[in-house]
Amino acid sequence: MIIGCPKEMKAGETRVALTPEWTRTLVQDGHEVLIQKDAGANCGFQDADYIAAGAKIEETIADVYKKAEFVVKVKELQAGEYDLLQKDQIVMAWFHLAEDVDHDMLHAMLDHGTVGLGMELIKLPDGTRPTIKPMSEIAGSLAMLEAVKYGLVDRGGSGTLFRKLSGLPAPRVLIIGGGHAGVNAAEIALGLGLRVTIVENYWKRIAELRYILPGVEVIAWEDATVKEYIAQTDVLLNTIYPQPNQPCLIPRSVVKTMKKDAVIIDIVGVGVIETMHYTSLLDPIYFEEGILHYNVANMPALCPKTSTKALLMASGPYIQAIANKGLKKAFADDPCLMKSICTLKGKIVDDEVARNHNTECQPFELSMLD
Repeated sequence: MIIGCPKEMKAGETRVALTPEWTRTLVQDGHEVLIQKDAGANCGFQDADYIAAGAKIEETIADVYKKAEFVVKVKELQAGEYDLLQKDQIVMAWFHLAEDVDHDMLHAMLDHGTVGLGMELIKLPDGTRPTIKPMSEIAGSLAMLEAVKYGLVDRGGSGTLFRKLSGLPAPRVLIIGGGHAGVNAAEIALGLGLRVTIVENYWKRIAELRYILPGVEVIAWEDATVKEYIAQTDVLLNTIYPQPNQPCLIPRSVVKTMKKDAVIIDIVGVGVIETMHYTSLLDPIYFEEGILHYNVANMPALCPKTSTKALLMASGPYIQAIANKGLKKAFADDPCLMKSICTLKGKIVDDEVARNHNTECQPFELSMLD
């Protein structure tokens, strides 16, 4: 199989979908690997490293798409990639089409007959999303570090240090969601000596969090209670995805009650906090209702050496399985991987993606790959 790895086009994105190590593995398995020039430079991987691993270097992203049967990416397609897609080409990336509405990208994939594999849709029997888990851990950790950074005046903040100091009350942190991102954010916040509260909606998880993080207050979601906590918090951190057609859990009227020197960090996107809209690593903050907002969806790109290696620990075996076995056999052997397919032959084949875009779904069956 001819596997192509383009340089990511998303603003501020520094990760790469293949390391030289995984390139060598795929080449040894008999595949041809095409790497766009400088694709791994931000991770410390030079073109010479990929060449030594057996890859061919392509000058442009257009060359990669034109020649590759299977394109592996990190983040979703950007507008400049839409017309580069080839008919029946397999593209694996974090599309997040079940959470975010992106009609332009979806239509481009459908129009080109893209075999779209959303890495975020891969779920293990226990509900773990293996390619998302390491990034959530990294994003949760970085979220608290970014909150500290953007509390400082040189970054546009109010001049507040989010750190417990002798004789001063510890700042308060309210984390929405107790998953992998929330736990890692809480661990960093505890290390800074902050007063940490996690809001969680599931009683089983609440019990687990109280055991895992004994220094953290864990409360169940109740609108009135959460509103009181938000008014007192110094850092509000959202880690949960919105449900399709769900109204904002934290409306503008609640944001208005926050301290004017507070910071809101959202690592997921939009739809949970009404005043949030996407920002980028190149321009990460804005002020709404007098509150500093930070909403970068690809925060792990701040540490590409770490996050790329963590990603490939999860995604590498899936890429190898598809390349070695072909898509149909790889799906038949691994039902969890089969859940990743969201577009095929101009049709949406994932129910969550279709529902999020208010359109019809043709349920996927293995026979559709014949």
